[in-house]
Amino acid sequence: MVNKETEESYAEHQDTSKQVGIALVTNNFDNTLDYAEIGLDAFVSDGILKEIPIVKTVVGVVKSGLKVKEIFFAKKILTFMKEFHSGKLPKDKFYKFQQEFTSDAKYRAKVMEQIMVFNDTFLQVEKSKVLANLFAAHLNEFYGWDDFINLSLCLNQMNMFGVSLFNDMAKFKKPFFGAIYDDTKQLYHLLSSSGTISVWGNHLDITPYGLYIYHYGIQGKINEDVRKAYPLMFELEE
Repeated sequence: MVNKETEESYAEHQDTSKQVGIALVTNNFDNTLDYAEIGLDAFVSDGILKEIPIVKTVVGVVKSGLKVKEIFFAKKILTFMKEFHSGKLPKDKFYKFQQEFTSDAKYRAKVMEQIMVFNDTFLQVEKSKVLANLFAAHLNEFYGWDDFINLSLCLNQMNMFGVSLFNDMAKFKKPFFGAIYDDTKQLYHLLSSSGTISVWGNHLDITPYGLYIYHYGIQGKINEDVRKAYPLMFELEE
């Protein structure tokens, strides 16, 4: 027999999932706020924030005392939504997504599962913004669903404090490719387990997934083909 606590937990998940789904296709929140910079307490105490449907649902359904994890999830999912609805994705691509998401229950469930699970897992709120850009680039048909999942998994393993290493690599004589790099900042270990860089001796290279995350996710260039931006990388790969 399912106990009452389990039933309430499932109902809470369903309510939150519903609001996330609505926000994905309707942009029903204030896009002018920088949610990543707002403290967790404000999501409970600020009158305006509390009226945002996702926040209202999260705050309302946690009946046994507010939990930091749930409030942090609201902060991350709103950071994701703000970036996703920033207007960079072409309108025709967004409309195509909106139609499929609304009409195809199987597709909707697949998208919702990944968006919610990854945002829930992230310990750094900046990753939610990167994930939104990666999802938008997928919708913009620069890579398929499986690659989006693999990129998301790499992102999940990254430490965002290592992103400056990507910026340094972009300044190589041959951007991102095989340069000698003195890691005085001790950045290698922040990215090496994420599958985004390759290190042999004191030589440093970026992996294809690393380049996609940097270009589409971190820089947010969801309308620029990475192969045209860095043709040498792909000539060498071929």
